[in-house]
Order: sequence, then C-alpha cells, then structure tokens
Amino acid sequence: MAAREAWAPPKIAQLAFCTGDLPGSVRLYSEAFGFAPAGGNMVWGQWLADIQDLGEDAATAIAWLVGRQDLLQLEFFNHTLPRPRPLAEDWRPSDLGWVRWGLTIPDFEPALERLHRLGVNTMTEPQQHDGLRRACFRDPGTGIVVEVMEEGPGLPGGVRPRYYDLAPGVVYATLSVPDLEEARSFYLDTLGLTEEDVTLHTPEMESLWGLPEARTDGFIARGGDVYLEVVHYTDPQGRPRPDDYRLSDQGFMNIAVGTRVRAESEAIIEQVRAGGYRINAELPGVAAGGTYMSDGSGNSLEVICAPREFDSTFGFAPTPQLLRPPGWPSATVAPAAPAPAGR
Repeated sequence: MAAREAWAPPKIAQLAFCTGDLPGSVRLYSEAFGFAPAGGNMVWGQWLADIQDLGEDAATAIAWLVGRQDLLQLEFFNHTLPRPRPLAEDWRPSDLGWVRWGLTIPDFEPALERLHRLGVNTMTEPQQHDGLRRACFRDPGTGIVVEVMEEGPGLPGGVRPRYYDLAPGVVYATLSVPDLEEARSFYLDTLGLTEEDVTLHTPEMESLWGLPEARTDGFIARGGDVYLEVVHYTDPQGRPRPDDYRLSDQGFMNIAVGTRVRAESEAIIEQVRAGGYRINAELPGVAAGGTYMSDGSGNSLEVICAPREFDSTFGFAPTPQLLRPPGWPSATVAPAAPAPAGR
C-alpha cells in the first residue's frame, strides 16, 4: 500500500442523487443554474447490483452534469430495477444520511427567477451573510434540500475556480450523522480529507431549510474545491433511514472522492479496508473506474479514479446538445485554465 503521507489529497469529485424524474432534473439544473449536460449511460447487471448492494440484479439510467470546476460532476440515477421508492413525506434535513448540498452562482436573482419559471419556489425569503444572499429549495426530483449561494469574495472558500467557462460551482455537501467521532475517524483519518476552520453556516441559517430552532454540532472538511459539512443534530434528533432503505431510493445517494492516478485511489481503498470498513466490490481492473463503500454509520461513499483522458467518457466534460442552443455561458468553450501537469 502507498504510504499515507505520499497521497495527494483526494478531491470531492461527485455528488450522486436518485431522482424520480431524470429529464426534469437535468432540465432544472441546466436551465435554472447553467450546469452543462456531460453525457450519460445505461447500466445493468450483476456489477451494478454488487457495487450498489441492490441484490441479484439492477438497472439504471444515468445523467451527468458539470459546472465550472475540474474533476467534479453531478450524477443523477433513475433506477428501473429495483424501482426507486420516494423519500418519506415526513423526511427532515436533520434525518441521518446525505441530506443537503450547496451551489454558487454569480447571477442570484435571475437564477431564482428561472427556478420559479420551472415551477420551483424557495423555502423562505433569501438570507444575507457577509454581504451575499442565500436561499434553499426542495428539489422536486430528489426530494432533498439545495442551497443557492450568491457568488462573491465573502463566500466560504472564496470564488470557485473556473476550469470550464460555466457559471455554477459546487460549494458543499452535508452529511447528518449519529456519531461525530466516528465520522471524524472515517472522513479525516481514513479518507484524508482536511479539516477546515471555516464558518459555512450559522445557527440562524437552519431556518433556510425549515429547522429554525435546530441545535447541532459538527465539523467541516475539505476535498479540493468542495466542503464536506458533517453535522450531528440534537434537536430535532436525526432519525435513521428506514430499515429497508436502498441506494436506488429517491434522495441524495452519496458523494465520491476522486483522484487522477489509479495508485492513489487504490491507496485510499486499502486504507478504508485496513480500518475495517465495508467495501462493496473491488476497483475494476482497468485504468478508470470506481467502487462503493460505507462509513461506520452505514453511509455510502464512492472512490473513483478518473485519468483526464477519460473525462468525456465518464461525464467530467460538457458535451454539445442536440436541438438545444448553448445556454449562458456556452458549455462548449475550451477550458479556462490549463490542466496541472500530470494530474
């Protein structure tokens, strides 16, 4: 196994969701916020069933979207086998598991107007923090909370870099956990994400997603351009997922940490294995690919290896769209900055 100190820090490379409306989800994020479609796939069979722990057989359609950042995508699944079950009607963003994520855009008000024209309203009026506005909505396809954050120097972590000349960026993903120390052990010590001393949210911001009196503790980690916000809710207490929950069910499936070099992905997986955590399947024996695993609380995570030459194949680069003019900004321009050598 590669020495722990020799790893390049892994990036948060993907946010994955299960949607009840695949075309609707692609339309919402591309038309309202400017994410660019990046292709898709249809996958079925024992391999999919094994890595997602779905039984003897599975089948799904997949769509990918990208924003401005390098090696970062939104991935939307719509399974036909097993059939996805909807998020519980009484689901709260304090419940355990992956619950929320945040995106940033420079054109805050026009984006909310575009969102409204698509039939989606924000949960509250915008709040302001450090001179920048924020608002949340419930994603109609996945059921979870999405925070829209106005771009500016006061944004936690600063203005995200542009690899592609696209407007939106991903700021964070939130995981609600029953045990903060277990989460620290997995996400910091095992995966190698870096803990950050940053204020991503204040207690008052809990009202943005419908929990105005909530009490929490937690920590912030960083993987590349994206924060991982790990929270433990004491009021309202986080409720576990149903006993029969499957990764194919509607909601926020997981995040992926990724590298450009296979040996680094293998080292992460070996560290996870050495910690006694569950790995669903082995990394495919090819240059690129990924596998799923679980943290100590049963939350799903993926580790992926994506050499740059596979970006178009695996949905990390925007693609031209049939019968659809490019939106603002164009999804087909050349990269805004050269790739770092060897990464």
